[in-house]
Amino acid sequence: MAKLRTDNKLEKNILTKLQILIGSDDGEEDYDTTWYPNGFASNQISIGHDGTGSCDGGFRFLRPVIPNNAKIVKAVIRVKSAVNSTKRPVFVIKGLKEPSSNTFAAGGADRPSTRVKTTATVAWTPGADWAINTWYDSPDIKAIIDELITQPEYTGKALGLVIEDNSSPSNQYENIYDFNSGAANAARLILTIAPNIN
Repeated sequence: MAKLRTDNKLEKNILTKLQILIGSDDGEEDYDTTWYPNGFASNQISIGHDGTGSCDGGFRFLRPVIPNNAKIVKAVIRVKSAVNSTKRPVFVIKGLKEPSSNTFAAGGADRPSTRVKTTATVAWTPGADWAINTWYDSPDIKAIIDELITQPEYTGKALGLVIEDNSSPSNQYENIYDFNSGAANAARLILTIAPNIN
């Protein structure tokens, strides 16, 4: 792993893997109204259209260490499928535009739909079947992470992200594991960081 100099500057590329660490840092929001802190059922988060309306997943990652002279080369959300699926939902990924994202309140008072989002968004259309207990990476969300960490008030304590339904056909969704299914199953944020030599 690359080391930081005493001035907190990066000398070579590093790969940082962040994971959901507590149960209140992920969950499912249905129909922009109801928050399920443990996922809707069986500790699973559904994302897409469940036949009634849109379902979104909210995620908060603690303590992303990004050195002073660093730049994000690549960033992906990695999620673990909780079921075998042949569905074809359509997602869009956004950041929660906050200097330090708070954990999600159990009652849903600050669920993702109530919070300001990044201007940058990334479309994600899984184009193949998903297999149970398999990890899947999003497209590159570098633009979203850049927008979050360049906020003047950004503290470096936490990053918030949401994977939203994006007009999926009815009954087209994916189920991923919530933290409460087991910490090892929880969503991850993978950052590739390089020195910024400009």
